[in-house]
Amino acid sequence: MSRLARASLATSTYIFPLVGSPLLVWAWWRIAGGDWRLVALVLAVPLVFGYVVAWVATGVVKRWRVTSGWRIGGAHIHHGFVYASKMAFVLLLATRSPISLRRWDFVAVVLLVGAATAFGGWLHDLYAIREGKIEFVGLDARAAEQALASFAPASYFTVGATYAAVTIWSWRIVAKHPASSPWIFLGALAALFVVPSIVLFSLDPTSRRVFR
Repeated sequence: MSRLARASLATSTYIFPLVGSPLLVWAWWRIAGGDWRLVALVLAVPLVFGYVVAWVATGVVKRWRVTSGWRIGGAHIHHGFVYASKMAFVLLLATRSPISLRRWDFVAVVLLVGAATAFGGWLHDLYAIREGKIEFVGLDARAAEQALASFAPASYFTVGATYAAVTIWSWRIVAKHPASSPWIFLGALAALFVVPSIVLFSLDPTSRRVFR
């Protein structure tokens, strides 16, 4: 890999989550008019999602593991922040007014966030495999790249698209009915777990070991 690719991987894995997370909290807090319930939908939902997905993949299914840096088991200690910072950033680029999107604008944002998540996530993981930062259990680097290519484009797209859709819908509901915030938060989190999991399990038979 080139120096630029290595620098990009380090930035994506460590620097962006560290620097970007507080800036994104501030940006979305401004957009939300100081309503932390709305900020939680944008950032806390993918934060929890990132940690749980990493725990299932590395500790339950044992599909892959991170091999460097500070870790909890087989995942980065800041794994949830990697997800939250990148997903919230892409959503910020796509829209700064979730409540005012019209129908086709909503569809465009969902597709855009899904495509960006698919491309960025696949490229990041591909570089990480080639650098030996991520390894698929029982596979060499070449086989790991092939395994990644078999599920990453569709499943990562679904993660991003589902995140965008449930965040925008949830934002609109909570903005009008603040008392519903806890239930909407749990519903958004559940949707983000369930929908991409269906796609992943349909494409990656090894991941279905979680049911055995």
